[in-house]
Amino acid sequence: MIGDDEIQKQQGIIPYVLTGDKHYLDLRAFPDKIKLAVWEKQNHKCAICGKEFDYQFMEGDHFTPWRDGGRTTIENCQMLCRECNRRKGGK
Repeated sequence: MIGDDEIQKQQGIIPYVLTGDKHYLDLRAFPDKIKLAVWEKQNHKCAICGKEFDYQFMEGDHFTPWRDGGRTTIENCQMLCRECNRRKGGK
């Protein structure tokens, strides 16, 4: 059975071939390994409100939005609390 990751990778190959935009090769969601590293780097604090949160209450967010070509990489990740991430949306 093909998992969601494989389906997204297969769907991203065609837009990549047509446009050359490498962000189509990335999954949109950050893997836990990246999110955990960024959470640690931010000292367990939300990048917007500055409050400290346990990892399970934080979400990975793209600095440059994925829809605008932002890559799903550690350099393009910030950890936000759920409330700040919902408020930020696609801004």
